Amino acid sequence: MTQSFLRAAGLALAILATVPAEAHHSFAMFDKTKLVSIKGSVSKVEWTNPHAYLFVVNPAAPTKIYAFECSSPNELNRWGWKANTIKVGDTVTVQFFPLKDGSPGGLVYSVSLPNGKVVKAN
Repeated sequence: MTQSFLRAAGLALAILATVPAEAHHSFAMFDKTKLVSIKGSVSKVEWTNPHAYLFVVNPAAPTKIYAFECSSPNELNRWGWKANTIKVGDTVTVQFFPLKDGSPGGLVYSVSLPNGKVVKAN
C-alpha cells in the first residue's frame, strides 16, 4: 500500500470517529396501518431512555398485560408529559399501532388520561 493511501484511510477513520452515531431500532414490528385502542388499568410505567414504556391490564382478560412503547422521556416532556402524568392504577385509553405478531402491546399514539386530557406519545 502506498503512503498516500494509508494517510487517506487514516483521515477517513478520524472523520468518521467524530460523527455522532445515531443508531436506533426499527419500528417495523408495529403495524402502522392500524390504529386501535384499549381501555384498561395502568400496572407499570417505565420512564426510561431511550423509550418510555406503559403497561396496561386489559379488563376483558385480566391476565393479559399490554406492553406499550412510547417516545423518549425528553420528547414526551416537550409534548406536556411529566414522569408522574400517568400513575399505576390510573384507568386510561391507549390508542396504539399494534405489534404485527399479535402480541399484546404496540407503539403508543396517544393516551386519554382519567381527567379526559389526551396526551400524544409518538
